[in-house]
Amino acid sequence: MQSQNHFKFNEGVLYVVCTEGAGPGPGGGGRVSGPRWARSQLCRDARASRSPATVIHEHTMPANVSESRSGVSSFLSRWWRALLSELVSTALLVLLGVASLLPVDGAPAPLTHPALAFGCVVVANVEAFGPSSGAHMNPAVTLAALLDRRLAPLPALCYVLVQLLGATLGFALLMALTPDTFVGDVIVGGNAPGSVGPVAAAAVEALLTGVLALLCCGVWRAHEQGKEDPAVSIKFGLTIAGLIYAGGVMSSACLNPARSFAPAVLQGFRSDHWVYWVGPLGGSALATLLHRYALRPPPLAPLAQPEELPLNDKP
Repeated sequence: MQSQNHFKFNEGVLYVVCTEGAGPGPGGGGRVSGPRWARSQLCRDARASRSPATVIHEHTMPANVSESRSGVSSFLSRWWRALLSELVSTALLVLLGVASLLPVDGAPAPLTHPALAFGCVVVANVEAFGPSSGAHMNPAVTLAALLDRRLAPLPALCYVLVQLLGATLGFALLMALTPDTFVGDVIVGGNAPGSVGPVAAAAVEALLTGVLALLCCGVWRAHEQGKEDPAVSIKFGLTIAGLIYAGGVMSSACLNPARSFAPAVLQGFRSDHWVYWVGPLGGSALATLLHRYALRPPPLAPLAQPEELPLNDKP
């Protein structure tokens, strides 16, 4: 059976596509090289053409040691690293962010302190833990990933559980490092609605967290299309800082159920604790669905007539 190889150019990337019988793998598939997102698009385009002679086999070179493993060990290796990253990053977020709320000379910390602290910690965590887990650090962000179909239900549940555990560990360490009176002041100032009342505070939390969810969806979509942004961590940090400035006076701008859950577990639940679950989760869900079904840009159109350079046939 004769075989035919082609070079294909797509989005500035060179691919080698082998027709049936030309390449390795079951059924004599071919080999495609290039970025993963573009390889997947090329494979989908080939399948859509319904050509019986062409079978494209997607070959991915391992990027690191964990990806080179196979089967269950590779899966477990990736997921325990992701869960550990979520645990540590959420613990650091709560420890360092809430520490910025400690009183200054007996007076409450100004709003500038938590805005800058949480923003800077987010920048650092996204850079450090983003490659391993995505650096969600927030059940509301994980819910957005679930609704946007970027995370399956079981992994999403595991993410939320380790986020709650990490936040609790981070706040416990803060309690161990600071006097009890300082920690008590932090709880009151950081987890209580302002004078607007719990219902209005929940609405503010929903609005602020919705903005964060829209940013997440936009970044995920850009990454899906191969648009890597080296400044993405700075964008998240500045967004968090701006949202805390905007809503800190009205609702404390927690934006994160795990951040409110940890002090409640260790110091007691308030009657208005629901504000910091209903608000962020509701806002995240609404914003994600809005982006997915109304605001999401269309996918990149495949090349109508890709340039092909046939090679010599081999018997």
